[in-house]
Amino acid sequence: MRNNMADYEEARNYLDHVTGFAKKTALSNVQWILDVLGNPEKELSFIHVAGTNGKGSVCAFLDSILTSAGIKTGRFTSPHLVRIEERIQLGGREISKIRFAEVFTAVKEAVSQAVKKGAAHPSFFEFLFLMSMVFFREEKAEMCIIETGMGGRHDATNIITPEVSILTAVSLDHQEFLGDTLELIAGEKAGIIKPGVPVVFLEQRTEVMEIFRAEAERQKSESITISKDNLIFSEKSSDYIDFFKKSAYDKKSKCLKLGLLGDFQYDNAALAAAAVRRLFPEIKKQDVFQGLATVSLAGRMEEVGPGIYIDGGHNLQAAEAFCRTLNDYFPQRKFIVFAPSHRQEEEGILKLLREVNNLEGILKVPVKNREVPDGDFLKAYKTMIQKTEEGILCFCIGSFYLAGKVKNLYGGRK
Repeated sequence: MRNNMADYEEARNYLDHVTGFAKKTALSNVQWILDVLGNPEKELSFIHVAGTNGKGSVCAFLDSILTSAGIKTGRFTSPHLVRIEERIQLGGREISKIRFAEVFTAVKEAVSQAVKKGAAHPSFFEFLFLMSMVFFREEKAEMCIIETGMGGRHDATNIITPEVSILTAVSLDHQEFLGDTLELIAGEKAGIIKPGVPVVFLEQRTEVMEIFRAEAERQKSESITISKDNLIFSEKSSDYIDFFKKSAYDKKSKCLKLGLLGDFQYDNAALAAAAVRRLFPEIKKQDVFQGLATVSLAGRMEEVGPGIYIDGGHNLQAAEAFCRTLNDYFPQRKFIVFAPSHRQEEEGILKLLREVNNLEGILKVPVKNREVPDGDFLKAYKTMIQKTEEGILCFCIGSFYLAGKVKNLYGGRK
């Protein structure tokens, strides 16, 4: 037990305060604090995941596959829906409150030392990333799955050198930080490609692929492309997805069952399987299939209450996938609660939502200061209860803040 260990609530209060004064810092600043901590990142192995949409799903698939194969995993992701501990997991389980407080104390002490010598205080995201590095080293994680927060090139997580990098689907998002064109955003995402480190990426728009391939060539990195042509889709139902993957894992067609709902999960599963095959060719196929079938991920087409689903999609590309999933898997009458996260995409997303089959209506609720106001949320909740009593399915989309609030209300129970 460390001296002066802050308890969990003190740690939470401190981190909540950090968001009010600490801004994103340079990678050199993050490295400075890691040096004070004894460079835990140098004792760990990593898979690094960047992209606009699908990062969390790919990380979940990777974690589930590797855990099924008996590999001790660490996973660092964002954002969280209900509990901050969701961001740091070991073997698919959230860090405990006791361990959260312990690693918080270790990082806080290192930050204090570094700040006294001229370092900048890390941001909320950076602080949690530093905590994950300490936790994974102490718990002797064998493979750490790290999701970028935003972008890639200048993201705090880009301090690591992974065994393999993964680039998911890219679309316009966070344009005020990453650039207002696909090319600029793709360039930021491709910044995680390291010299000589293999990279797996999803076949997508030409302008994105050109940037990915050019960066891989520049870094002399082996590139593995997952194409939709490699996938033949089979049975669909609201409970699971079956699909045949011809070459994302091996040359023989094999029927795979996915634990996550939505056509877009085919691509995410294939990215994860390809990365596993590249890193661990000895892993048995049945472990891969088992991992894909048993994966779970909060806030992605998740049923949290009877007839009430949440999805964290908050940009046009995610909304398109969401609407396809509703039309393909849910023939019932549907009601949508929409919390727009980005003003510039609000009308485009609304247009997509209005075209959903058997739509009973849309209720828009505001997002203010990273929160859905209680009054607006209560109105939406009462409306959803009324709709479900009429046999109408309710879906919440547009913001992880809305998704988290709904899930917290139901206690995460299906």
